[in-house]
Amino acid sequence: MNGAIAAWREVLGTEAVIADAEGLEAYTGSLCATERDVPCVLRPDSADGVREVVRIANQFKTPLYPVSCGAQWGMGSRLPVRGGAAIVDLSRMNRIIEINEEHHYAVVEPGVTQGQLIDHIRQNGLKLMLNVTGSTSTTSLIGNAMDRGVGYFDSRADGISNMSVVLGNGKTVQTGFGHFEGAKTSNLYPHGIGPSLDGLFPQGNFGIVVSACIDLMPEPECCMTAVVRIDSEEKLGPVIEGMIALRKNGIFHTIAHVGNRERSYILLAPMRYQIMIREGGTPGPELRQQAATMLEESGFGPWSAGVGILGTREQLRYARREIRRTFRGIARTTFLDDAFIRTAKTVANLLSFIPFVRKQKMMLQAIEPTYGLTQGQTSDTCINTIYWPTEDFEHLDSLDPAQSNSGLMFCLPILPASGREVCDMVKDIRDTFTRHGFEAAITVNLMTDKAMEGVVSLAFDKRDAARVEAARACIQEMEGRYMEQGYPPYRVGIDSMHHVVNEDDPFWQTVRDLKQVLDPNHIIAPGRYNLV
Repeated sequence: MNGAIAAWREVLGTEAVIADAEGLEAYTGSLCATERDVPCVLRPDSADGVREVVRIANQFKTPLYPVSCGAQWGMGSRLPVRGGAAIVDLSRMNRIIEINEEHHYAVVEPGVTQGQLIDHIRQNGLKLMLNVTGSTSTTSLIGNAMDRGVGYFDSRADGISNMSVVLGNGKTVQTGFGHFEGAKTSNLYPHGIGPSLDGLFPQGNFGIVVSACIDLMPEPECCMTAVVRIDSEEKLGPVIEGMIALRKNGIFHTIAHVGNRERSYILLAPMRYQIMIREGGTPGPELRQQAATMLEESGFGPWSAGVGILGTREQLRYARREIRRTFRGIARTTFLDDAFIRTAKTVANLLSFIPFVRKQKMMLQAIEPTYGLTQGQTSDTCINTIYWPTEDFEHLDSLDPAQSNSGLMFCLPILPASGREVCDMVKDIRDTFTRHGFEAAITVNLMTDKAMEGVVSLAFDKRDAARVEAARACIQEMEGRYMEQGYPPYRVGIDSMHHVVNEDDPFWQTVRDLKQVLDPNHIIAPGRYNLV
């Protein structure tokens, strides 16, 4: 490793190679309270730099662990699956290479964040929208797609193509039509000709993606968000079935998010709390309780759902009617759009001397960032969901939670689109979490009319060793139970690869064989979704 570090310094420059204890500390924090030995961090600023990093790694047989911006929170942050790997931080590679309004796509490097791309779209007056995730504006587009992250409109992995990848063997491969010189459809038709290689790289450890095409969406005539709230847990199944029916009938084509009370509270309560402080409230436990109480008074019961709907005025009018009809007698439905928000703000400002109106104004301000996500706008306020449940209030709004006192772990199963199966899963999660002394924040996201993504988060204080161990035991048991029940996760953290990778499975044997061809020295992310 010392020889490799010296060689990397020679080609990248001393400032782009971090090997001192203080510099490494910024990279080795983790929300899941896991530790790994990291000998150095490499910060190339170009594809040529990445090729040099890989060449030297092969020369000295040193493993690498690439990250885009390192915001894999709750799944390992920036840490490698196995210790001893040099982290390759790609955040300096942040060029927007091309953006095409007519065909709604962007070609970007791995350090480009969702906030950066949205700002570029706005500044240039482009009629485009991005499939944003519920994470902060500082998270990478390519990095999230490489672990099959899910946005508010679609899976990120389904919207990435024409990848330029520096393979572990040192070759650079362009997927799709991108390897044909002068091809004019490289960013328009993802498959190219011949075997499609795009599927190898999300959750693969064969190479480092140095650029890719990201699908955008044409800006629709109108946007609307439907909010569905229930007052009883027994109505969760019918709400899920209602959402499935609406999706099957084409009423919406985006992802419907259904969250429990704990999820809604950790999302909205911190925003409400901060607004109340700005309004003159005294920070502390009493004000925090008031923020939570106001959410309950506003009708956020055991479960709430939200879905963004895009289309023409006529399509949205029809969707509004069908959603009301579907949930009549089951749930309370509210529809938000820009005109409603503007009118509500105006009225609230005029009548804010009335206590009830002032409360409603604060509720509107708390909801607005979440509403923005369903309209393709990113927000940094969601970072508070990490700090709020652990009462880590000194770090509220810090955009690097890996350095905080808060701990977070996720379980991410894929479920059938079925109200009954979701309800069974929820009961099982609650029973398991309660046994280990935790409360689960649960979201189930209707991705298609066939499948749902479960997002189950567990918050804990990293300073409490007993709670850290209990959290690990809970997550490991829960993930094991998903596998037993036939609900494998679609993503796992760096401590959970053993739940999905099995040396007796011909699938993983084939993945290992591909590794031998594309990365014969096993230098790229050893152990990440692979036997080697």
